[in-house]
Amino acid sequence: MANKMNRRALVKGMAVAGMAMPFVNLRSAVAQSGPINIGVVTPLSGPAQLIGNFVREGAEIAVEHVNANGGINGREVALMFRDSKANPNDASVAARELIGEGANLQLGTISSAVALAMGSLMESEGGVVITSGAGTEKLNHENYNSHVFRVGDSPVSRNAGLVRHIATSRPELRKWGGIIPDHEYGRTTWKIFEATMRKVIPELTGEEAVISDPILVPYGSGDYRNYIAQAMRQDVEGIYTSVYGGDAVTLYQQANPFGLFDKIDVLLDSANEFLVATAMKEETPAHWSGFHWYFEANKGNPLSDNLYERYVERTGDKYPMGWAAEAHAAILAYAGAIEKADSTESGDVIAALKGLSFDSATGVRHIRAEDNQAIKNAELAFIEPSTSAPDGFEVTDYVSLDGEKVIEAARPGQMLDTDAL
Repeated sequence: MANKMNRRALVKGMAVAGMAMPFVNLRSAVAQSGPINIGVVTPLSGPAQLIGNFVREGAEIAVEHVNANGGINGREVALMFRDSKANPNDASVAARELIGEGANLQLGTISSAVALAMGSLMESEGGVVITSGAGTEKLNHENYNSHVFRVGDSPVSRNAGLVRHIATSRPELRKWGGIIPDHEYGRTTWKIFEATMRKVIPELTGEEAVISDPILVPYGSGDYRNYIAQAMRQDVEGIYTSVYGGDAVTLYQQANPFGLFDKIDVLLDSANEFLVATAMKEETPAHWSGFHWYFEANKGNPLSDNLYERYVERTGDKYPMGWAAEAHAAILAYAGAIEKADSTESGDVIAALKGLSFDSATGVRHIRAEDNQAIKNAELAFIEPSTSAPDGFEVTDYVSLDGEKVIEAARPGQMLDTDAL
């Protein structure tokens, strides 16, 4: 009969024989040789699920790309998804659960409230999170936390860039109003819009901008008619709005019969990209929108072209939106940091992310070491209704603004200085 020897007997025998045997942490060895698990906490149900779907697609396409090119230091990447429901409490439970399962590196937060809740949680639990579109300026200012990174555009880059482009191209428009969601993201975007407009118009024209008080609307409202009536009474030439998602579609649909968009010269939409246009088609009002990533503006960039082609193949949708590119960029940032650090430990990855430059679907991005905020181009597109276009709308103009020129100075731990915009 063949001898059977278990590990305990082997160790005992070697000790008796006076042989040295180094201690081997089998769990650690497996962890260092197995897949790198990255958690994705994003809305997979509820009103924000549409945006969460873009995050899922972008992350999965990026992982395909990384693994097809040898993984990270020879290890494949695997994703672990959890539903945040765009709610800080649900997101916190999901993030903590993932850390307990070994996914200390996470991404996917799109809600400002969720992103702000992640700082102290990640610090206490030993995790790291990269946001995939959260728009509050507090992340890299008064609520700065070294465990939270934003590899996308800052709200200043997006909104100040949008304002500066419009003010420069249409300086004769000086009377502005706003329709703003009454929550963190809405207040952030309006603060940046107003401060930038009040600075740029006098610089260009020598005259003051006339800005009406914003009309604050509740999140998730199904009836905006009273707010639209308020906007109709305002003496304005342009309207800025950061109402987003299904709320924006409802607002725009209800505003059309009032003739609100016929009354003004310019409609500035902070961030809806194609959400309104794909829903309203030829009924969509002509408007400028900020983009995290507009694929036509990045044609010829292999990462962008691959992201677009794979997204269309997977979904059949010809209009991917920028949240996909932000999740895609988060994976590429983690890949660059892990490769640089040769480690997946949170402290090592944080140190490697700070100051990291990496390629993305919008070109090279650089993460500032001071405040964990990436510098990237701000992209804007003008969308118009069209009865001749197959989808009922078309992009007739777009611009990509140098991120270095539109981002604010780093001020971690301090409030945004609107006077410096």
